Amino acid sequence: MSMKYRLHVSLWALSRRLFTKGHKRLAFLVKVTNYFFHKALLPCEAIVGERLVLDHYALGVVIHPNVTIGDDVRIYHHVTIAGEMPIGALERVVIGNRVVLGANSIILPRAYQGLSIGDDAIVGAGSVVTRDVPARAIVVGVPARVTRMRDDIDS
Repeated sequence: MSMKYRLHVSLWALSRRLFTKGHKRLAFLVKVTNYFFHKALLPCEAIVGERLVLDHYALGVVIHPNVTIGDDVRIYHHVTIAGEMPIGALERVVIGNRVVLGANSIILPRAYQGLSIGDDAIVGAGSVVTRDVPARAIVVGVPARVTRMRDDIDS
């Protein structure tokens, strides 16, 4: 993968690293730089696992600071992971491992509540998730509903 393609992820990682080391102003400067180049709001307060893939240069991706993203997650363009909770609150949006969030999908928990998307789940393009998604589920629609469970992976 070319460095240009991964620049948005590298800048986000740098921003998170600076934030955790106490360099908050520099972290926010890197966040703004990332937004300027990629039009993606990727907060330094978010917790992100290994091997995250933000397809299409993370174009239009918006993520709330109270989000935890697992390992091997793929997020397509124009995805919004929102939250109506103060930054630093106990409530979090938790995206499990190996989850795919389709283009234009919206993850929107109820006010002052968290939301969880289980491991190996797939959120279809254009779906609006307002409730927890079980592991290995495929959800689509507005509001998102489980259409079936994945059977293409080991239990």
